[in-house]
Amino acid sequence: MSALGKTFVGLTGFLLLLGGYIYIFQDMMQPRCSRPFVQIGDRCYFFSSNKAPSYDNYKVSYKNRVFSVPVIMDWMHAKFGCETIDQQARLITIQSAEEMQRIADFLRYGAHAQTHTVFWSGGHRGQLSDRNDVNHSTLVDFYWHDDHHPMKFTNFPHKDPPKRKFDDGFCVFLEFTGQVVVMRVGSCTKKIAFACELYF
Repeated sequence: MSALGKTFVGLTGFLLLLGGYIYIFQDMMQPRCSRPFVQIGDRCYFFSSNKAPSYDNYKVSYKNRVFSVPVIMDWMHAKFGCETIDQQARLITIQSAEEMQRIADFLRYGAHAQTHTVFWSGGHRGQLSDRNDVNHSTLVDFYWHDDHHPMKFTNFPHKDPPKRKFDDGFCVFLEFTGQVVVMRVGSCTKKIAFACELYF
């Protein structure tokens, strides 16, 4: 075989090998989070408020239909809003102080300058049953979605207890103070922004 033929065979083999590597590793080269979700740490989040303040709704295309998801909603509608944006999405949960700090850093440096400072999370007072009824004996604790165990991590600010039981509400929202994100409790009917995360 001539030198030119050997070069051709070598080049062809190299290109085939390179093509194989690209095929195998193409998933690794794809961004983990697709729009409108952003990657923070190793998770994918969506903040309804991370847009120009003139937008009242977020347009979502699903099965050739366009849905208009409002930027601010009550807790229950925000829960459905996440599922409308992506079937694998739920309201955000916070599992650690490190995750809370990563979200605070994103809101400080990566979010729209006019972002809302409060947004719904997936937290609520009391454990939900399979029928979405509240187990009233568990109302002293806070839970994420349908988790059967109380939250392991919380950072509610210390304050005086409310004047009457559950005066501050049942649903957990997060507030960005400009430096940190803290958990607060409010009426589930309050209309505020919301944050979702993808569950793979």
